[in-house]
Order: sequence, then structure tokens, then C-alpha cells
Amino acid sequence: MQILKHESSYYQTTGFKWRQRIGFGISDYACNLAYLLANTYLLFYYTNCAGISAGAAGFMFVVTKFIDAVTDYVVGAMIDHTDTKMGRYRPWMLFGAPVLAVGMVLLFSVPTGWEAGAKLAWAYITYIVFSFGYTLVNIPLTPIVTALSSNPAERTKISTTRQVFANLGSLTSSLFVIPMVYFFAGSPDAAGAELASGYRNTNIVLGLIVIVIMCICVFTIVEINPPTQAVAKSTFLQDFGNAFKNKYYIMLLVLIFFMYAGYLGMYGAMQYYYSYIVGDVSAMPTALSLLTILAIPTMLVAAFLNGKGIHKVKITQLGAVIDLIGYIILFFTSSSTVATAALGLIGLGFGFRSGMFFAMMPDVFDYTEWKCGRCLAGTQSAISGFLNKLASAFASAAVSACLTWGGYNASKLDSAVAAGQKIAEVYPKTHMAINFAFSGVSIVSGIIAILVMIPYDLDKKYPEIRTELDSRRTGKSEA
Repeated sequence: MQILKHESSYYQTTGFKWRQRIGFGISDYACNLAYLLANTYLLFYYTNCAGISAGAAGFMFVVTKFIDAVTDYVVGAMIDHTDTKMGRYRPWMLFGAPVLAVGMVLLFSVPTGWEAGAKLAWAYITYIVFSFGYTLVNIPLTPIVTALSSNPAERTKISTTRQVFANLGSLTSSLFVIPMVYFFAGSPDAAGAELASGYRNTNIVLGLIVIVIMCICVFTIVEINPPTQAVAKSTFLQDFGNAFKNKYYIMLLVLIFFMYAGYLGMYGAMQYYYSYIVGDVSAMPTALSLLTILAIPTMLVAAFLNGKGIHKVKITQLGAVIDLIGYIILFFTSSSTVATAALGLIGLGFGFRSGMFFAMMPDVFDYTEWKCGRCLAGTQSAISGFLNKLASAFASAAVSACLTWGGYNASKLDSAVAAGQKIAEVYPKTHMAINFAFSGVSIVSGIIAILVMIPYDLDKKYPEIRTELDSRRTGKSEA
């Protein structure tokens, strides 16, 4: 168990709380650098730089998730059985960072001179390495909030700070990745192998940043609120069964899948959209920046509203409705100005949703501990993390399927753009496929995400649950 160096009063001071909020928050800055790179740029890199077809890449995204299903659960279950002087969660974050960084570099290092089969094999192997590294670092981030504080209001502030930094990570990706890629490629008109080298070198720099940030995070935060029961003897299968004795957790799993499927599907199709429908890829960083920046104030507003007694689920549903309006606007426009404004609206909505979603997860973990007598935050976080990755794979596969249906051919489209032709006129089916991939999947996912949370009423029950858990912990301390 975490060995505390100070008296308990020290960990209640304002100075320590802000150190903990910011120290923990920067972890998701690092994670989002990696996550957004894979979800925003990887499919485009595969099709336009590595020469891997959209269909093969989409199938790979799905197949590798079956491996993730095993590794995610094993890591999560092992976290629940971890008990060290560093605490339960921090060791995994520390030792996972180098694995994630190496995966980032390998992911964008497909040998362009290899045969198609060999390049695809490289993509499979390196995507598995990247996903495993992301698992090691990211799975502890959600359950560790339960250990950083027992106070629901403080947890909301910790989770909100995390999401603010996550968006800053997205902003960094939005503003600097494309310029860095072309800088390292040596030309703003680079393509093929030169553009591929730009992606690889960019990931080398960002991978080193990820390692440094995660080290700072791990040695800044302290696990001051251990589970009511220390690591107990139980099988992984028993833990798995107990994890699902929680109706609120099942609701959140469905929410996770559809919330991220819609959001990441839009990200995955964005570079195609701005390249071939808007016709100006240089406008993409501005749109991404607006999408990211506008989420930050609504995250802060969401935390304020929750502090005033408005339930987390209501704030989450408000954000989902705002997002849905933005997706609908995107579906009916190909104007750069209108699309950028709609993306800003989606950013506002997602700010409400993401901050409250990550504040809801510790409440759900506590409900499992209250109901089953076991803290299974690691196991439940692993399963939800897998659903997140599955949503990412579904989004990538959906985009790939749309492109395949639309007869996507990068060289033909590039030639048409270079000749000043409009894709909607020359290749109308491809134009429709890109537009549907960009927003159509998101509309369907958004509607489901709203409906699934209607029965959620844990916010009303939580104060009583928290009181009993604190009583159990006090009783254990006195014993």
C-alpha cells in the first residue's frame, strides 16, 4: 500500500490539492498526444504514405481489438491485485510510458519499400505494441481517481483538470502535428516516402515528450485513499462476474462505445474531408483547434454546475444534445466555414460530456465496491478501456468501409484536386462516402448515447453509498 510521507492534514491543504490536480491532469495530455495521433492521422498515413489499402487497414483495426480484449482485461485485473509502496496504480503508469512511446514511433515507421503483405504485417505488429503501451498507461488513469480523493467534489475537480489537459494535448496535436510532419518531411508538398519520414520523426519527438510527462505525473501524485479492503484472494473470473453486477456500469459501457465511436469516426474522416471536400487541408488545424479549445470552458462550466448540485448525468445529456446538433449540421454542409462552426459547437458539447463522464466513473467504481465488497476499479476500467478501443476500431472500420464503398483512390483524387476539379462532380460517390463517414455515423451514435443514460439515477443514491464506504474504511482503520 502507498506509504504516506506526511500527516493526513497535509493532503487536505489547497497547495497539495492543486499539485495533485495538475500533476494528474498532465497524464492525459500525454495520452491524448498518442491517442489523437493514431485516430486522426494513422489511416491517412496508411493509405497515402505506406500504400496500405483502406479496407485492409480497417480490417486490421478490428482484428487487433480481439488481442486488446485479452491484454486490457489481464492488465486491469492485475492492477486490482497490485499492492506496492508506490500504491496500486502508479507503477503501471511509470513502466508503461516507454512502451507507449516506442509503439508511437513504430506505428508510423512502415517500411515503404516492402511488399504489401510485409507492410500489412508490420502494421498489425506495431499497432498491437502501441495498443499495449496505451493500455499500460491509460487503464490506471480512471480508477486512480478513487485513490486520489474520497471527496466527490474534489474528484470532479481532479477529473475536470485531467480533461482540460487532455484537450490541451488534442490542441497540441491539432496545431503542431501537421506542421511538424511537413517540416521533417522537408517540403510542404511532400508525399510518399518523404511524407512518411515526416510522420516518423514527429512521433519520435512526441514519444519522448510522453515519457517525460508521465514521469512527472507519477512522482507528483499520491494515492491517499486506499480501497476499503486490501488486495484479497479472488480469481480473475470472479472479479469479471462481480464487475457486471452493476447496472450503472453497464450503462456507462454502452455510453463509452457510442460516444467515442461517433467522436472518433469524425476525427478519422477529417483529413479526407478537408483534403477532398473542403479542398484545403491547411484549414484542418484551425478546425481541430476550435473543436479542442471550445471544450475547455464548458468543462469548467460543467464542474461549476455539478458543484451547485446539478447531477452529472444531466450535464452529460446536455452535452450530448449539443453534439448531436453539430453532427447534423455537418451532415448537410460541405462549406468550410459552416463545418468549422459546427465543429466548434461539437467542442462545446463534448466539454460538458467528457468532464462529467470521467467524474461519473469513480462513482460507479464505488458502487461496485459498496455492492460486492471488493474494489474492482482496475478490472472495470480495463473493460471500459477495451470498449473505448473497440469504439475506435469501429470508427476506423466504418470510415474505411465508407471509403471502400465510395471507390476511394488517393492518386485519382489528388490528380483531380491538382487539376482544379471538384470531387463532388468528378467522383460523386466518393464525395458522398467521405461526407457520410465524417458525420453520418456520428449522428446515429449520438442518438444512442443520449437514450442509454435516461435510466441512470446513481447521482441521487451516491451520498448514502459514500457515507457507508467511509464508515467501512474507518472501521478497518480502528481495527
